[in-house]
Amino acid sequence: MDIHTLLFVDDEVDIVDSLYRSFRKGYRILKATSGSEAIKIINEQAVDLIICDQRMPNISGDQVLKHALEQQPQAIRILLTGYADTESLVRCINEAQIYKYISKPWEPEMLRLTVIRALESQDLSKQKQLVTTALSQYVSSKVVEQIMADPTRLQLGGERKTLSIFFSDLEGFSQLAERMEPEPLTALLNDYLTDMSNIILDEGGTLDKYQGDGIVAFWNAPLDQPDHAACACRAALRCQQRLTERGEDFTSRAGGKLKARIGLHTGEVVVGNMGSKVRFDYSILGDAANLASRLENANKLFDTAILVSEATWQQAGGAVNFIGREIGMLKVTGRTTPVKVFELQNQIADASPPDLTTYRKALALCYAGHWIEAEALFNTAPDDPVCRAYAKQCHNAQSLGAWDGVWLMNNK
Repeated sequence: MDIHTLLFVDDEVDIVDSLYRSFRKGYRILKATSGSEAIKIINEQAVDLIICDQRMPNISGDQVLKHALEQQPQAIRILLTGYADTESLVRCINEAQIYKYISKPWEPEMLRLTVIRALESQDLSKQKQLVTTALSQYVSSKVVEQIMADPTRLQLGGERKTLSIFFSDLEGFSQLAERMEPEPLTALLNDYLTDMSNIILDEGGTLDKYQGDGIVAFWNAPLDQPDHAACACRAALRCQQRLTERGEDFTSRAGGKLKARIGLHTGEVVVGNMGSKVRFDYSILGDAANLASRLENANKLFDTAILVSEATWQQAGGAVNFIGREIGMLKVTGRTTPVKVFELQNQIADASPPDLTTYRKALALCYAGHWIEAEALFNTAPDDPVCRAYAKQCHNAQSLGAWDGVWLMNNK
């Protein structure tokens, strides 16, 4: 904690010196023996607390403290006087908004405790404001309020918890960065990230970090959210919808269409404040986070926009709440066990489910190793990028004479 700066103002030098002796240890002390001198100090230096006499020539204590309120409203203002003028006291309370009125002669220990408690209260208020400001950058205002009611959630350390994890990335951003000037690129990226982040926060998500154009977020921490998987799915769909809504604007500024890939997975990770006692970050660690990242990248295989793991799809309510389809089994780098993935397309409330009869039949034939029949069915939907990918894979499987139906992701 920084050393607090105290300003003592009194036209009697002995009183100023007495106050200095009482507080010289542990504080930075500034002294003024006139109202004009005090105002000069207030204009030039930051102070945490002011103890000011009322009866001074030319400029009275209430005038000094009123000026302090205007210039440094965060400073604690204490009026110290032996002059029993009710009118000036009321004026000081109303116009200078003083913290306390103390009569002369004062009890030194009582004054010392008053100052200590006032500064402790100020420090707590500053700390809460800093925490609130910091938290509001990555969680919604509702979550901030609940965390501030229980600040122990911000202690250094982590816990194991099942979260729904969101990774997104802009396709071709490196090429975009190469052809754009830094200033318009930064403005474009800020607008994009702001729109996406607002949606994530509105759906109750926690923003973990930005990785260039990428976004990492999660649900179900720091507060419990029983519907965290559904919230994550809604956020992903809304992000894609917002990108579509701003498509013309973003395209004109970027010189090409912005396309985002999103991956979602629900699983157990370690979540908490990680780092040191002086600098920490509320973040996640674990295999589940890595898988969400891999699913974002897996969209490249199928030219899809949102891929979710089976765990997320089931916990979000699957086809009861959302429109989507099974894509297949995917084995990502760093994992020995394949994971079933789904393409998330819409919410049931916003659209009618498409007819997937032919697609599902083709997928079943592919899993059964009937690649000729499967290829033929997939080729009936040439405009569907997933069907095109499967048709090609089935064709290759006929040449190789084998394919276990598992897609391999050999890159990160």
